[in-house]
Amino acid sequence: MNRRIIWIEDETFTGWCCSHCTWGFTAPRLESTVAALAFNRVAQEGFDKHDCTGSRNQEEARR
Repeated sequence: MNRRIIWIEDETFTGWCCSHCTWGFTAPRLESTVAALAFNRVAQEGFDKHDCTGSRNQEEARR
């Protein structure tokens, strides 16, 4: 499976998501570039570790 991490912004969610399942990582308000880079690194690590078959419930996956 060729999945990608993608950025989503809408009325109910802003953050990184998986292109193949409901996994998501909600973006907090960040005050600096350093904080944004750290958030992106943590989101990428979480994406790399997640299992698409285990992400069934959209609300559960996006924390």
